[in-house]
Amino acid sequence: MKLKYLKLKHWLIAVGAAALGMNVGCERTMMCEYGTPEATYHVKGRVTAPDGTPVPGIEVSQNWAPESSNRQPRDTTDEQGNFNTTFYKVCLNAIQLTFSDIDSTENGSYCDTSLNIPTRDIPLSGGDGHWYDGEGTVNVNVTLTAKS
Repeated sequence: MKLKYLKLKHWLIAVGAAALGMNVGCERTMMCEYGTPEATYHVKGRVTAPDGTPVPGIEVSQNWAPESSNRQPRDTTDEQGNFNTTFYKVCLNAIQLTFSDIDSTENGSYCDTSLNIPTRDIPLSGGDGHWYDGEGTVNVNVTLTAKS
């Protein structure tokens, strides 16, 4: 009798937890735990060659979305090597960017480069005054390595 009571108790706890939404999804990104801080991050920067010249045509993408339907838009550097990308409702500890040379040898040939930006290092502003909301902007400069 006591075993049936314990099974029923555990089942009720599990159903209650699910009904209360122990896990909720972040908009446009991956699943986040309820109560996890989330914010919108703007990442701006410039991509250059080892000699300091700007490199246009480099794809800037994030590599942490689990499903292709949740992927953030990919950006490409402009003629001055500048990029500007936004990540909405990020609830992770870091933003991981990958810089890929997608134009073959048109502007040189460069190795893919990854950059890990800890979100705790990006100051937040705005939001509705709560600890879990806001926007942050970070500027980064990336120097690519030429393929040999």
